[in-house]
Amino acid sequence: MALASSRPSWNPLKFRDPELPTELLILVKVLALVVLLVNHVRILPDPWLPFVPGIDRLPPVLFQRTLQTVFVISALAILFNRRVRLASLVLGATMLLGVVSSKAYYGNNKTFCGLMFFLTGLYAPGRKPWPVQWQLGITYFGAGLNKLLDADWHSGVFFQNWAVHRLHQPWYIALDSVLPPMLLARLMCWGTIVTELAVVPAIFIQSLNYWAVCANILFQSGLLLFTGTTFTLFFYSMTAASLAFVSWPKERITVLYNAGVVDRIAKVLRFCDADGRFHWIPYSEPTGDWLHLTTGDRAYTNFRALRMIVLLNPLTYLAIAALIAVVPEFSAAAYRRTVVALCLFFLMPPLASLADWLLGRRQAAAVQSRSLTA
Repeated sequence: MALASSRPSWNPLKFRDPELPTELLILVKVLALVVLLVNHVRILPDPWLPFVPGIDRLPPVLFQRTLQTVFVISALAILFNRRVRLASLVLGATMLLGVVSSKAYYGNNKTFCGLMFFLTGLYAPGRKPWPVQWQLGITYFGAGLNKLLDADWHSGVFFQNWAVHRLHQPWYIALDSVLPPMLLARLMCWGTIVTELAVVPAIFIQSLNYWAVCANILFQSGLLLFTGTTFTLFFYSMTAASLAFVSWPKERITVLYNAGVVDRIAKVLRFCDADGRFHWIPYSEPTGDWLHLTTGDRAYTNFRALRMIVLLNPLTYLAIAALIAVVPEFSAAAYRRTVVALCLFFLMPPLASLADWLLGRRQAAAVQSRSLTA
């Protein structure tokens, strides 16, 4: 059953747009929500030490206020599903113009975020979003190559100074004190270099895209857990770029469930399904599986099915981004770490598979016990 086609809704919780596929719509809406929540508009610059000569001749106040106005209007247009592709293009161009107009504003995180908006705005319907994918690959290659050519990364000096003197990372300091000098620093440096460069071929080889997405999310989450910071917009834009490698189901997903067993869960999940992406049907008679769904050529049951329902709901990504971005960047590091750790724990594959395995063993033991007493 196909999802009902309709005009774009003013409801920001709906993710249907004729111009962008669901995965790219989630990408730009998540980033638009983040830049508004962190009040990024306040640091958009006036022309000062521009990369492009001549920009600093423009009236500084007028330039800055124009950037800020266009920035906010474009971000709101994305959230409220108004000409999303055009709004993404304009918002990305606004951020990139801010970057070239001021060396003080420049930052890799702002440039990459602006490119995510801009390249999504260039998306051609019916084609793969290869510019977004390539940009992620180029970013990882550049970061890995830069570290590979830096002597301080070879020796571990960079990481040692960063973790001990800048971050004052307690677990790192404690572990480093019981290991040979600089061993932990070298391991962290070379682990980072190998990870960044190893992700690159996985990004460009389609059959390895799944592992590229997993590596990207785990690596960026690991950075946040280690530092407690999102590096302004870097964490959000790098993780959101993973969505360019995913294809959302175009048909409504049928969910079979045992009435009475998951009624309350089903009620909550239906309430959160603003787009009506899931079609809930109770089993005609009780079965061993309390939840079942099929998407594409993959079937999921029980806890794995519950995990997929959460992952295939676009609101999940909006909620996660909001939970992290709602607190100031330079405070509440423990809160951010907790949110990210819980998301990894509940949404990455191992937990659901383990829960299903334990449930299967429990059911098998119950059946065996009944057969022995019969």
